[in-house]
Amino acid sequence: MKKLFLASIALTTFALSIGLFQMTSCKKAEAQVNNTTTTYPIEGLWIGTYTVDGQPSLGEQYFALSIKPDSTIVADTKWGTTQHLAPGSWSLSGNTFTCTYTCVYGLPNHIGIEEKITATWSNTGTLMGTWENSPTPTGTGHVVFHRVN
Repeated sequence: MKKLFLASIALTTFALSIGLFQMTSCKKAEAQVNNTTTTYPIEGLWIGTYTVDGQPSLGEQYFALSIKPDSTIVADTKWGTTQHLAPGSWSLSGNTFTCTYTCVYGLPNHIGIEEKITATWSNTGTLMGTWENSPTPTGTGHVVFHRVN
């Protein structure tokens, strides 16, 4: 009986020392909170909408910009259900984004129309501003884009 009692004390001591060793040698990693905001470059795909000042009843229409690192751009818009494609160029000065592009595909009376966007770029993923075009049909409006990754 005495041997059994000593053996149980020895096993209990051994188990406690292993448990104590585990608690002191392994620390749980502290959770790291990511407080940084994602920073988006100007280059990339931006999807948003445009409105036409002279025709508010149209509401928001689809607009996408593919902004390329070589200072070229492709605008992809919808006028109702008709798609328009327009290549062009862009520049960024501070947070002022400017681009011009010419419609090469879409409604026949829109082919050759040059448009210009002037917008404020935020590296948090927004691009907001105005657009205008010439020659006839002339128009102006607003654009809002969000960066797509």
